[in-house]
Amino acid sequence: MNPPRFMGIKSGLVDLLFPKVCQHCGDCFNDGISNILCRSCFESMESYDDPVCEHCGFSLPPRAFEDAVLLRCGDCGPGAYFLDRVRAFGPYGGGLRIAHHGFKFEGMESLKFEMARKMAQSVIPSFWSGVEALVPVPLSPERERERGYNPAELLAGEISALTGIPTRRTIRKIKSTLPQMTLPREERLQNPKGAYQVLASIETMKKVILIDDVFTTGSTLEECARVLKNGGIAWVGALVFGRTPRHYIHS
Repeated sequence: MNPPRFMGIKSGLVDLLFPKVCQHCGDCFNDGISNILCRSCFESMESYDDPVCEHCGFSLPPRAFEDAVLLRCGDCGPGAYFLDRVRAFGPYGGGLRIAHHGFKFEGMESLKFEMARKMAQSVIPSFWSGVEALVPVPLSPERERERGYNPAELLAGEISALTGIPTRRTIRKIKSTLPQMTLPREERLQNPKGAYQVLASIETMKKVILIDDVFTTGSTLEECARVLKNGGIAWVGALVFGRTPRHYIHS
């Protein structure tokens, strides 16, 4: 068994010979997020400030909602939605995009705590008022087996630990769908429809928050909110790590 001092020397030697390089700024680092982002880039990633669109979480200029009846951005408009409020930590780009890609596609499950911390800190205390459960957006069983974990469920578990709000699997995915990132916008809007179903009795709950990693068109979160409201939930919000700008979406 190697003594702790030897292990420390060995670790230092590895860092010296094979330094970690931040994928955002290009600098070598010791203190960082896994082996992809230095601590400085992670902590300084762009975040959204109020006011934000209540439907997609997009940040708007300070006086954008002056005299407004609906707190919506121009893309979301005045239409009827099932989601009552959405908050996103920040725009999907830069260090946020690097962290998310490592977490979701490169098996870096350990990033869940750092990402969840950012998400939980990005909302004002009243956002949690009266919320009875955090509901992770489910994957299909096939996709979860393929990936080995559900990113939304990992984030929900960490946010639950930070806020004390329990996590509940109240919906399941009953139909496999094509990956949203592979589809143009109009197909993304239709892709999740009919794919989710209430899993357990939710009659005693009236207010829940959906947890997911990214808001793009919002179609997946809208469909999950629809089935929850059809099951008796009165208010459904959503909290995500990143909000994908419209120009990222295939037209």
